[in-house]
Order: sequence, then structure tokens, then C-alpha cells
Amino acid sequence: MPGAVVDRFDFFLSRRGSVATVAQEVADVLTAADYKVIVQDYDIPLGASFVEAMHEGVKTARDLIILLTRDYEQSPYTRKEFFSFEAERLRDERERHIVVLRCDDAPLRGLLADSVYQNLVGIAEPEERRRRILAAAERRSSAERPQRRRGRTFVGVPPRIAGFIGRADELDRLDAILTQDRRAAVTQVGRAAVQGMGGVGKTTLAVEYANRFRGLYDGVWWCPAETRAGLMTSLAALATKLEAASPEEADVEKAAQAALRRLAEQGDIWLLVYDNVASPEEIDGLLPAAGARALITSRFLDWSDWADEVLLDVLPIADATAFLEGRAGRNDETGARTLAEALGRLPLSLNHAAATCKRTQMSFAAYAAKASSLIEAAPRGAPYPRSVAATFDLAIDDAVAQCPAAEALMAFLAFCAPERIPLTLLEGAIDGETERMEALAALAELSLVKHDPFEDGAPAMTAHRLVQAVARARADRKGTAQGAVVRLIARLAALYPDDGYNNPASWPRCAPLTPHLLASCQTETAEPATNLKRAALLHRAGSYFHGRGAYSQARPLFERALAIREKALGPEHPDTAASLNNLAGLLQAQGDLEGARPLFERALAIYEKALGPEHPHTAASLNNLARLLRARGDLVGARPLYERALVIYEKALGPEHPDAARSLNNLAHLLQDDGDLAGARPLYERALAIREKALGPEHPEAATSLNNLAGLLQDEGDLAGARPLYERALAIREKALGPEHPDTAGSLNNLAGLLQDEGDLAGARPLYERALAIYEKALDPEHPDAATSLNNLADLLQDQGDLAGARPLFERALAIREKALGPEHPDTATSLNNLAKLLQDQGDVAGARPLFERALAICEKTFGPEHPTTTAIGNNLANLPSRAR
Repeated sequence: MPGAVVDRFDFFLSRRGSVATVAQEVADVLTAADYKVIVQDYDIPLGASFVEAMHEGVKTARDLIILLTRDYEQSPYTRKEFFSFEAERLRDERERHIVVLRCDDAPLRGLLADSVYQNLVGIAEPEERRRRILAAAERRSSAERPQRRRGRTFVGVPPRIAGFIGRADELDRLDAILTQDRRAAVTQVGRAAVQGMGGVGKTTLAVEYANRFRGLYDGVWWCPAETRAGLMTSLAALATKLEAASPEEADVEKAAQAALRRLAEQGDIWLLVYDNVASPEEIDGLLPAAGARALITSRFLDWSDWADEVLLDVLPIADATAFLEGRAGRNDETGARTLAEALGRLPLSLNHAAATCKRTQMSFAAYAAKASSLIEAAPRGAPYPRSVAATFDLAIDDAVAQCPAAEALMAFLAFCAPERIPLTLLEGAIDGETERMEALAALAELSLVKHDPFEDGAPAMTAHRLVQAVARARADRKGTAQGAVVRLIARLAALYPDDGYNNPASWPRCAPLTPHLLASCQTETAEPATNLKRAALLHRAGSYFHGRGAYSQARPLFERALAIREKALGPEHPDTAASLNNLAGLLQAQGDLEGARPLFERALAIYEKALGPEHPHTAASLNNLARLLRARGDLVGARPLYERALVIYEKALGPEHPDAARSLNNLAHLLQDDGDLAGARPLYERALAIREKALGPEHPEAATSLNNLAGLLQDEGDLAGARPLYERALAIREKALGPEHPDTAGSLNNLAGLLQDEGDLAGARPLYERALAIYEKALDPEHPDAATSLNNLADLLQDQGDLAGARPLFERALAIREKALGPEHPDTATSLNNLAKLLQDQGDVAGARPLFERALAICEKTFGPEHPTTTAIGNNLANLPSRAR
């Protein structure tokens, strides 16, 4: 229009000198895309010509690109650029935009909150950075755009200590490290570690900081971090809060990482408190890269390579004295000083002493005398200061004086894990609800326990780990420890689900109980019945981890359960057989077929002898052994076992039982492997119908049937019929088991294979790659399932003409199979055949021939000379040129 200003530049780049290299990168990307860009460094001395150039650039550039950093608004020059452009934009008739490229964890606030936005934080891959820069230039905001804050999140932070006093220097140092301190910025994640001996007040300082400085953060999330599993569970809950993962996510570590990525991508700044970390290795890979400050409390002595340290000592005598007087509500400086010195000025001990003195009106001097005698009598070498033992013992004495049942409840709590304890679990400590609640109230009044509900609002309690340690020693001294463990194990046996292996719906109930199950099962009792309950609980927890794909966590639990049962029941008991079966199944899942076979055979022999040849448990063992034989390529040996198991199930449980469906499915799979597609199909269809009716259409076992039936249709050439079954199976597994589960990887592999058969190589490749990544992470890079993924991806690369890329994958798959399955396994033959075909395509006939010959020999021995697989490899060998092309 007449008089309108003509754009001389597409973009004016506004930034601080701290991101000069990013500015050059952005300018290069935009210039290569034929955009005109003006870039100036406003950290150099300014002159009149510079001001004029800036003025003209702001007026004549179409858009302003801000490379946003935390120091951007601290410069008067960048502020002038921004406000000048905003003023011009509002007056201009042209459509002009402010575009933000976020370069560190600076939040988008004020006038920047609604700007076009792309995030470069944590993005290292050059092509992805280029894509985001160009998307910003095209005025397209990231799908990960942070939303305007609707209110600060403040979750899991324990209650503040009443009358907190002192620690001003430590709080100031924390503030300096976690906010604007440049030395903290050198670590790139603004984290601090608070360290010191037990009872010195590390957690209390973190609680006070979180409350006092909460206004500086958009969210505060407290993570119990005594164990890596506990930390990951807390971060997984944060992922749900941030909508970075669903509550059904099976892989806790995957969800935890999703939470950290979301924090780095969004514009807000959070405080994460990792409480009571054992060592840096426990949180390796779980620290935020951006978007959050991590405050760590720990007894570990050297965090210098990980974080700026805040060293805590006991309280100065003046602060300790003032704290006692304030907390107890009295003026007695002399008595308070005496008591403070008696307790070593440890804040944890002082807090409990003050609470007791306040409630009982005991004088400080009298408490000091009692405490001193207890301290002298306390054994040396305990994992806590003797003053802690004295104060907690006196506090428990006081609680028991109020409510005698507090003794039993405290002993029960002592053998739980140092994590949140569901209130339903505490119902096992004391039968009467009124008495139980009175005991809880007495313990809470003396700060021995705290109400600490889960994120979903479910009621829970926590007890400090040192309180638990003192309570365990007290229970041992009073002879109540064994009774407390017996009651705890009995309550866990009543609460802990027994279907964790195959029912993802039970996982949310397993998760909060598992730490306490593992803690309680550390203690062997004198009661044989309780030890057998321990074995059953270890069996359930192992099945839960197995079902979630956490094989390394499941194995020691199955091994302990087996050892307990063999010792208590003998090597021929059916429960011992159950443990053998579980351990063998896990070994097979891990690829150890040689280790699994004798366990399966021993379990079958026990069941046949103890329960009879027609019992369903015998059928289950037959199925398991047959499945292993099929995995080893022994179809002849597996078939009669499958057939016998099916007859037993149908007779004992009925033809519509899910166990009968499992036998139908297994037998169909074997027939398919043997080339009998017509015989396999009705068995697959019948198994699917039974599972959908008995278990529901969204159950993982229904997904297994869908997957298997799709595979058969694919073998029959019915790709159109197979595809929706594969897709439905994948959707079920991703929802029920999570996107990182090995079964999900199996579905990805299968769907990718179908796409490859359809000629959609571009669509198949990312599915193969994702499946391989899952297998390598969840199982092992040397697992047979990883070899299958390598083989499939190599086959696709070969189809794409990338023979050089395919060869090392085929070779690696062959090496894995030879090692894990043996040199005579059919899967080894498949790898030999595939590698031979690639060598043939490369013109290496001499290298291909012995591989074809070896593969043919394996298949002739395993399947016979008339089997389709044998015939196909024989044809490959027959068609091999007599010499290289």
C-alpha cells in the first residue's frame, strides 16, 4: 500500500553475546534457505552508526527473532531492541511477529509468553535443530510449547519444622547456587548438594529452602531418593503431572526420563529435591539437563564433581539453645544449653527432645539427665549418633505412655522401607481401628511419623530412616521384632496382587507396596509358615517385575523364593516346582535356553509325581518345556507335549478356559513353524475367541492371539487381512504394557515386516529401529530377540540397496545366535542363509557357498529334507553361480 515500509530483511536477530555461536548457526540456516538476516553483537562498544543500523533493522525487518537466554533481559540493548520492535509492530500495518528460539532454560514470561516459539534446549542433532529453526522462521510454534502457568505446583514436600532457626548462611548459599550464582551455571543444571551425618538436618534445610523460596519456582517436586527405584517412581509421577507420560506407562525409567525431557522443553523453572541420595551413581542419568534446579541431600561425602556443596555441621550452641526454647515454648536458657550439649546439637535429636519436653512438661535438665544415661548405654558403631538413639527412645517411651499400642505400631513401621507407607498396609500392625489410629496420633504428635499422602491422594505415612533404625534396635531389645515382621509379611500377603505377571491393571497396586515387600523379606523369621509367605511374596514381586520387562530385578527374587522353598518344603514339593518354573521362564526370556531347560524338566517331574499326570499344573509344565523345545528348533519333541497339555486343560478346566486358549495358541504356532498353515489357523482363531470372551478384547493375551493370527495370514499372503490385526495388537500392548516393553517391540517388528512385504520400506525402517532399541535396552544387546531385530533391519537395508550397511547387522545377528542358541539352531541357519544371500549380492560367491551349505545341513537335520525352509535354502544353494560375477 502507498507509504508502507518495504522489508529489507526477513529477520532481525536479537541476542546476547553468550549465544554467539547459536546466532551464527541460526543465521547460516536461514541464509541457506534464502532468507535475509541482520545480526549484530550488542556486547561490543556502541557507536552512532551502530545505533542507526539497529534502528533501521528494527524498522525494516519483517520479524524479530529472539535467542532467549536467562541473561537476555539483563542487557539494556536487547531490551531496547525488543521494546522498539514491539512498538513498531503495533503501529505497523504489516503482519510482523516476535519469534523466540529458546537457548537455555529461561522461562517465557510477560510479552514473550504468546510469541511464536521453538525450543533448542537439549537438542543436539543438527538436522532436528535446523528443522526447528526453519519452523520458527515459518511462524510455526512447537507442539511442545509451554502453557501459561495456572498456579505453582508444590508436591511431596514434608512439613516445615516448627520454630526453624539458624542456617541463614546455608540458605543464602543454596539460593545463590540454585538461582543466579554464575558458578552454579558452570554445572549447567544449577544443582546443589547438602551433605552431612545423619540427624544434622539436611532434609530439614531442604524443606525450609523449598518453602521459603517457593515463589522463585513454577513448581517444586520432592523426590524420595534413598533408592534409584524410589527416585524413578517419583519422577514417573511427575511425568504424569506434566502429561509427559500416562499413568499406565510400564517402564518407570522411561516415564522418569520423559519427565526430565518435558522440564527441559517447557518454559517454566522447577525445583527438584532429591532427598537422601546414597551416592552420585544412584542418580546418574536422572538429573535434569535444563528447566529445573536439582537440590540433593546426601550422606555421601564428595559431590565436588557433580554439584556445588553446602556443608552442614551441628547447630551452633546459641541456635540450638534458641531452637529448644522456641520449640518447647519456654524460657530456660541454662537448661536448654545443657540439653543441647548433651544431644550433640543435632537438629533431629533437638526437635524430638523439644517435642517431648513440650508435651510432658519435663524440664530440659531432667530430659538431659535421662538422655545422657541412655547415650552412655547405647551401643557404639550403630549407623546413627547415640544422641539420636536416646531422643527417639525417649519419644517412643512417651508415645507408649499415651497409647500402649504405639510400641507394636512403631516396631511394625521399623521393618518397612524408608518410603511412603500406605495406610492400608498399617492395618496389619494393630487389628482394632480405634487403637491403631490412637497409636498413630501419639507417634505423630511426637514427630516420629508424618502424614505424607501419595500424589493421587491415597493416605500414607512416613518415618525417618533413623527413627526406623532406632525402632528396629528397640524391637530387637524388647523381643518384639519377630512378631512385627510376621504381622508385616501377613499383611503384605493379603494386599499384594498375585497377577502382576499378566495383568497390567494390578501394577499401580504393586508399585507402592513393592519397596516394603522387599524390605520385609530381608528378615528371616523363626516361623516356617511366615518364611513360606516370604517366598510367596518374593515370587509375586518377581512376577510383577517379569511382567513389566524388568528381568534383572526379577531374577534375584525368583532365586531367593526357590531357595526358601527348597529349604522349607524340600526339593520335590509342588511349590518348589512353581519356583523352578518361574525362574526357568525368566531365564528363557533372557535368552538362556540351556539354563532354563533342566529347571523346566525338573518342575515337570515334580508335578507329575506329586500331583499326577492329569493335573493343570502338570499341563503348564508340559507347555513350558514344549515352548523351550520349540525355541531350540526341536518341533518333533515339542509337539506331543503341547498336545498332551491341551488335552489336560480341556478335560480339567473346560474348552473355554484361558489356559486352554494358551495351549491352542502354542500348538498352532508349532504347526505354523512346521509349515501346516491350514492346521494352525482354526487353532489361532479359537484361541483368540476364548481370550476375547474370557479376558476382554484389550488384554495383552488377546494381543498375542491377534499378533499370531496376523502372522499366519501374512504367511498365507493375505497382507490386507493381517495388517489391522497387527495394528490392533500393537495398540493394545502399547497401552497395557507401555511403549518400551519387549512385547511391544515384538509387535513393532511384526508390523514392520508386513510393511516391508507391502513394499513400504520407508514406513518399516523406523519400526524396526525402535524395536531394536527396546530389545537392547530392556533385555540385552546379546539377546536372541535383539538378533531378530538386527536381522530384520539388515534385511530391509538390503532391500533398499544398502549392502554395506546391512552386512555388519547380519554378522552381529549371526554371532548372537551362535552364542545364545548354538551353532545348530534353526535361527542360526536363518542368519547363515541371510548373510550368504548378501554375500552373493556383493559378488562373493566363495564366501556365500559354505554359509548356504551349513544352513541347509542344519535345516535338513532339524526339519527334514521336505520342509519348506529346507527347500528354500536348497534352492538358494542350487542357484548360486559357479563363480563370482
